[in-house]
Amino acid sequence: MGRLLTIILCIALLTVHIISLRKITEQEKLIPKGEDTAYVMPSPILRVTALEFHGLASDFLFLKALVFLGGTYERKENPRVKPWEWKWLYHVLDASASLDPYFLDPYYFGNANLTWDGGLIKETNELLEKGSSYRTWDFMLPFYIGFNSFYFLDDNDTASKFLMEAARRPGASAIYADLATKLAYKDRRTENAITFQEYILEHTDDPKLRTEYETRLTALRGVLYLEKAVVSYKQRFGVYPRSLEDLMKKHIIDALPQEPYGGSYYIDSSGKVTTTSESKLMPYERLNLSPSSEPSSLMKD
Repeated sequence: MGRLLTIILCIALLTVHIISLRKITEQEKLIPKGEDTAYVMPSPILRVTALEFHGLASDFLFLKALVFLGGTYERKENPRVKPWEWKWLYHVLDASASLDPYFLDPYYFGNANLTWDGGLIKETNELLEKGSSYRTWDFMLPFYIGFNSFYFLDDNDTASKFLMEAARRPGASAIYADLATKLAYKDRRTENAITFQEYILEHTDDPKLRTEYETRLTALRGVLYLEKAVVSYKQRFGVYPRSLEDLMKKHIIDALPQEPYGGSYYIDSSGKVTTTSESKLMPYERLNLSPSSEPSSLMKD
């Protein structure tokens, strides 16, 4: 009798396993294999077809986005994620947020990945604005919009607007209002970016994201250090240095900071401090050297 029960249990488990594999296979088919299959059903239609299960459908779409992006890390090609795939991912996250606009994960996941890696800054801000309009107690969403507007889009007015909105929400730091004011001073762009990144890092718990933000923060600090050294060189000798090595030759700095991505810092043809790893770091065309910037106290006399 006991043996019979064991056989029946094994058959039942095998049946469940086969059904599960079939379901996984069916869901895998929903992940686009090419640009022609990257279609996401419009949100109004999804809301109708989901009936009363909006929350469940939202969870499913978000999980679909997670599974897709996670699977791309096994790829060897470059770029790892194609432009049309980033757009598809954005539409999936947007649909998830439309089904359940109070669901936090699509907004945070989208901001962390669609901006730095996907380059979809305006789309990300639209997603965050949707969340901000519903999650009226959440100060981080308008903060992220402010950062994206300032850092990626060079739109200080929009950045200031959303930072002030963040400052008005419960639990927000007083630094938001201060940042909104500082954005009027474009010649302090890198310093402002560091302030933003420090705050983002302080409020990030995910270990992988923390490592990524810490690396970017180190790179930003290296840029700022060298920018101020370049300004100090200009104030002392009346011209900008032709290369960063000139800063050491003239004893403005002792050594070049280590570039955390494994590349190297240099001065490009337009006179900006940049790095060979700029695609991993930030849009350097936004970093404008300003002769009016004060040299750092770290610089040698």
